[in-house]
Amino acid sequence: MKKVILTIAVALFSIVGVNAQKVTTDANGNYVAVKSERVKAEAKETGKTYTDAKGVVYNVMQSANGKLFVIKTSKNTGNEYKMYLKTEEEQTTAKN
Repeated sequence: MKKVILTIAVALFSIVGVNAQKVTTDANGNYVAVKSERVKAEAKETGKTYTDAKGVVYNVMQSANGKLFVIKTSKNTGNEYKMYLKTEEEQTTAKN
């Protein structure tokens, strides 16, 4: 039992080591974290629209992954959020 726990602990610590932060040294020899900037993929407009049950029309956008979504605004907070759309193909594959 101790060997199993030890093996699991070693595996967990090795995974944590892979995600270690990158550092460099400055002029004084101190370590400074290197900031890596993520490049966010921009969504593209498809030129198509989505009409909800209330008759409100939204522009359909496509994410970098190819998923379709519309940008809606919350009534309570006024914050914008993405509502992803499921096409008929996605719905039939999800059922099977």
